[in-house]
Amino acid sequence: MKENFAIMTDIGGDFTREIIKKYDIEETPMSKIVWPSGEERDADLYWETMSSDEFFSLMSVKKNNFYSSISSPQTMDERLSILAKKGRNVIVITISSTMSGGYSAYTVASKEVMEKYPSVKIEVIDSLRYGAAISLMAIEASLCREKGMSFDETVNYLKHFRKRIHQCGTLDDLFFLARKGRISRGVAFMGNMIGIKPIAELCNETGQSTVIGKARGYNQLLKIFPKYIQRTIGDYRNKVFVITYSGREKQALEMKKIIEQTFNPQHLIVVPVGQSTGCNVGPGLVATFYAGDEQISINCVKEKAILDDLLRK
Repeated sequence: MKENFAIMTDIGGDFTREIIKKYDIEETPMSKIVWPSGEERDADLYWETMSSDEFFSLMSVKKNNFYSSISSPQTMDERLSILAKKGRNVIVITISSTMSGGYSAYTVASKEVMEKYPSVKIEVIDSLRYGAAISLMAIEASLCREKGMSFDETVNYLKHFRKRIHQCGTLDDLFFLARKGRISRGVAFMGNMIGIKPIAELCNETGQSTVIGKARGYNQLLKIFPKYIQRTIGDYRNKVFVITYSGREKQALEMKKIIEQTFNPQHLIVVPVGQSTGCNVGPGLVATFYAGDEQISINCVKEKAILDDLLRK
């Protein structure tokens, strides 16, 4: 008999209502976005009150600064308690603890809920990732559950799986990452040079993205990205691909077409960057997230060498 454990993420993931319905993922607890005017609004988690293009168009005006906040402790407690009352074990997947306080906050909330419901298990997993990588982990957890894996088996699987998640794509405007202190202003300046598309990978040691190379324009990026995936994914059969974008839907759909032709995946998701993540990333992201058979190398040394080789050809 399959275990009916719940799968939930914090605000760091990228989802649509269709995705959470298809894979039976719990709705993300509500959080707040502070707008440039100082007004605090509920985060539009599924782009229902405005389109992602509208939001990122507002962000493209550099003086417009948006801030996101994690869900309140009360909201976390309420959502976890609802599931615990039903006797359901819960897996919570959070954005990298180096990017947000979500992991710590959910860890505290889960302990308090388990004290009230001692028969229930709640596991909070630091994804070491952000955005669509969290979506990928949640979908993978759903597939584990569907295959009949237990709660404990799925938790152990995800803790290894997270270190195998790759990112291949570009963010062509690094201004917002620099403003939020995620990268240096020098790196941002070089990345924003006309025609240069910095290519980032996910680093297990830092729990953040790191630039491992630079393509000259989208044409070169779209030419090499499937080759990079081929050399890092291993056995691509039955793998899940998630493509995410912020104001770059055209390029995302081009990526989708190439992935379909190259890998013919059973699970291919295209989703706009979520509003919370978007506050930090800004416009200009288009990337594919997928899992390789092996963990990403220390400080992405192996991955950088692969990309260097592809860029030279």
